[in-house]
Amino acid sequence: MVEYILGDYLVETGKMTDIQLETIVEKMDKVRVKLGLIAVVEGMMTIEQADEVNRLQVTMDKRFGDIAVEKGYLTDEQIGNLLKTQGNTYLAFSQALVDAGVMNLEEMDDVLEAFRIKHSFSKSDMEMLKSDDPDKIVPLYLSPETLEFGEWIGIAVRTMIRCIDRHIYVGKAELVNTAAISKGAMQTVEGECGKTTVFEEVQEGLLAVAIIFGQADFTELDEDALDAAGEFLNCINGLYASAQSQKGTSLELLPPEFIENGKEVISEKICCIPIFIKNKELKFLIF
Repeated sequence: MVEYILGDYLVETGKMTDIQLETIVEKMDKVRVKLGLIAVVEGMMTIEQADEVNRLQVTMDKRFGDIAVEKGYLTDEQIGNLLKTQGNTYLAFSQALVDAGVMNLEEMDDVLEAFRIKHSFSKSDMEMLKSDDPDKIVPLYLSPETLEFGEWIGIAVRTMIRCIDRHIYVGKAELVNTAAISKGAMQTVEGECGKTTVFEEVQEGLLAVAIIFGQADFTELDEDALDAAGEFLNCINGLYASAQSQKGTSLELLPPEFIENGKEVISEKICCIPIFIKNKELKFLIF
């Protein structure tokens, strides 16, 4: 997340170009190896075990390492060593900027301070950001009024990182009373803490989700693409319902619906948070 949060700011302030950002992230991807692959190469897990954990991540709101420990394939100490091997994304991004000649480390410190001031972040907030941990970053983009939706948003973001693109990141959440949705996938979750959720298309972001999750070459957000997006929304809501069931709350998921010709939503509280997949955008709404 942090590479695009800071990278977009650098592009916005003229410190680098979109092409430079994409080139740097592409190089980082070649270096940053998935945790499961490292574990297999190091002889800590078998290929079959790693594949099993990867499959379980689709239905469980947990990290690869947490599942591997629960299954008894790895220990907490081994996970710690693997994470050190994998490396910190912020440090890797900073080094990549230096290597590409975009800026030196002293200039990077100045950029971070300007970014901190612009977003009214504290120094401890910046440490949260540099951790590249979605559980620490997402709350930074929630206002006091939208904190009550934090658990649902957190599950959505973590699931997108696991299943869609590890580079996804969020913008500031806001609370509104009306929302005009042109196209999207919608699903109602009934129960004591149930709500309706929507994936709204903004700038080909939902189309990107449909292509990746549906494993199809959709060229437009037609009924088939919306069906794939709806299935992914159902996965997110299913994970939320599972989390609530562990707390003793029962929820029922209604079938996903498609919004093809526009829909106006009016509610006392509509939480809306933008989600970015590289240069594409969609919105996640809860009401």
